[in-house]
Amino acid sequence: MEGTRVQVIRDIEAWIMDFKGPQIFWLAGMAGTGKSAIAWTICSRAAAHAKIILGGSFFCSRSTGLATQRDTRCVVPTLARLMAQQSSKFSKALAEELTRNPDVLHKQVTAQVEQLLYKPLLALKNSRVPIVFVIDALDEFGGQPSANGVADDAESHRIVSEMLEALVALARYPVKLPVKFLVASRPETHIRDTPVSDIEFSTILRLHTVNKAQVTEDIRLYVSTKLSSKPQLRSQFTSDDVDALARLSDGLFIVAATAMQYILGASIDAAAMRFETLLSASRDSLSTEAAAPLDRMYAMILIDAAKVAETNADELRALLEMLGALLCTRMVLSVVALADLLEISRAHVRARLSRLHAVVHVPDEDDEVGLRALHASFGDYLFGRADGHLRISATQGHDILARGCLHRLTHEDLCFNVSQARSSFEPNPSNASEFLALSLIYACLHWAHHVDSASYRSDFDTEVGRTFRSKFLFWLEVLCILGKVGLASGLLRIAHSAVSLIDCEGYVFT
Repeated sequence: MEGTRVQVIRDIEAWIMDFKGPQIFWLAGMAGTGKSAIAWTICSRAAAHAKIILGGSFFCSRSTGLATQRDTRCVVPTLARLMAQQSSKFSKALAEELTRNPDVLHKQVTAQVEQLLYKPLLALKNSRVPIVFVIDALDEFGGQPSANGVADDAESHRIVSEMLEALVALARYPVKLPVKFLVASRPETHIRDTPVSDIEFSTILRLHTVNKAQVTEDIRLYVSTKLSSKPQLRSQFTSDDVDALARLSDGLFIVAATAMQYILGASIDAAAMRFETLLSASRDSLSTEAAAPLDRMYAMILIDAAKVAETNADELRALLEMLGALLCTRMVLSVVALADLLEISRAHVRARLSRLHAVVHVPDEDDEVGLRALHASFGDYLFGRADGHLRISATQGHDILARGCLHRLTHEDLCFNVSQARSSFEPNPSNASEFLALSLIYACLHWAHHVDSASYRSDFDTEVGRTFRSKFLFWLEVLCILGKVGLASGLLRIAHSAVSLIDCEGYVFT
């Protein structure tokens, strides 16, 4: 929002234009302090600035469901590709480097930084226009799946550390390049323990050290502007109310954003009531823990969403189970796809999740892909910090999805000639994937991972065998259509480690 974070933005832009200053700017802060918003603003301004080149940006995210957005292997190649679109000199130098080292994409990140960024950037060493690269949310890289399908966070942390060390090393090379790297992350241990936290190599801004009064004023401006955008609401709220909500946010922009989505998503009268409930619930007991206001708000939103006439335990449990499944999905789904996997009507999915618009994005159309939690902190809260009656374990979410995937594979649309090819002597039609429902695609690709992550994997022994006894070859055909048949052996190995036996009409996988 224009007029907020003015000094922070000004400091970063001054750092970009300072050729003699450090080449790395580490923007550190806990979840919800606005790091991604600041990074996005810098990208936007750099792209429009005549005297700055936005070389490229990479925004990592745990919550989008896109594997590439949490894959550490994608960062440097993505930045190099985007920079090649900005400069013909860089593009030519990069092409020459790739000719000399065609396997660089499979090398360690240190080699990638040197061969995909540093060496091609030498072609621009005399440029008087600074080139800025932005890498946001390094802490949200999820690691690569291990043999059992569980993300290896330790491996991810190692690669992130190597990447930061490689960026610092780039700044130490004999030839000084007109290049800047803005890196945003939580101050996690594996990031703090790298040279990026050394003021000799980096400019460091820890958002929790920014003047608290200025942050509160920025949040107040945001809240006031949002309320003023609804003319009917202007008379409902006083300046003291706005001040109270700004204080409640306790320096977390995500709290204010979540609050406004919650309040403005109701009718005029209900909005005023929600505002008062929000304030009265927290005005006298504001925690010094930065996450506490957000947790209280999540709890309030969940309970409100589960209300029928009064808080209903069954409805709340059904809502939590749906959320647990949604948060455990491995790709972004649609309302229809989630409904298919949960074996309930799409109307039930939309009705329940639409009451959670403050924390869950529900697409306008049932078949539109984009159903997801708005912020990763919501999953952290629901699986870890929530009170007992509001908490659900991640394994329960995997239980639900494992059963849903296996049931989905038994449906009649997973059948002989699912590709609708005219003859078995011809390749699958190029548009064969258009005939596949998203829920079927999801079930075929991810059933084994959910079975492996379930709380009692042995519960699925019989179900896996019964499903694949009749559907095994049809499942392989779907993987062929998707160009993913190479995943089949890996998925079967994961399943074999999770259940005792898969027996498909004489085929025994051991």
